[in-house]
Amino acid sequence: MLYKLRVFLETDGDDVYRDIEIQDNATLEDLHNAIVQSFDFVGDEMASFYLTDEELNQGLEIPLFNMDESKPANNMMSNTLIKDVLSEEQPNLLYVYDFFKMWRFLVSLMDKGEEAPGIEYPQIAHAQGIRPEDPPEIDFNSHDDENELNPGGASDNPFGEFYGYDEDEWN
Repeated sequence: MLYKLRVFLETDGDDVYRDIEIQDNATLEDLHNAIVQSFDFVGDEMASFYLTDEELNQGLEIPLFNMDESKPANNMMSNTLIKDVLSEEQPNLLYVYDFFKMWRFLVSLMDKGEEAPGIEYPQIAHAQGIRPEDPPEIDFNSHDDENELNPGGASDNPFGEFYGYDEDEWN
């Protein structure tokens, strides 16, 4: 099964996203690599995916590397399949790349389909916007425990108006 994902970059207002097609049995590490390539990152920084709820509250962390030797490494990107964390009931993940700069992304399951013969996956199906040189500033002073990702509160969407995408917009 093929998953069609939209990966939104949090910006200061510009629409910057990539539509990625990837097999459902690929790992989150495969998705991480596709995101890194599609947004022109070097790829040598730490990163993590986070499970999330409908309000985009940050949940369980799925890291690229196990940084805590005292804990088992069973929830790493390399051994977590995309189909195990993304579904129609759980269509979103948060992704953070480079914990010093804090590039933040929303990964949304847009559609499922069949693989096309002769196509190598993952592939970038569509790219919108150019990644800025620097991520938006995060104001940690106005932190709200109810919504860690969005210091302004649950009613403000840090990923801009395109989070509520129009299904006819899918490329």
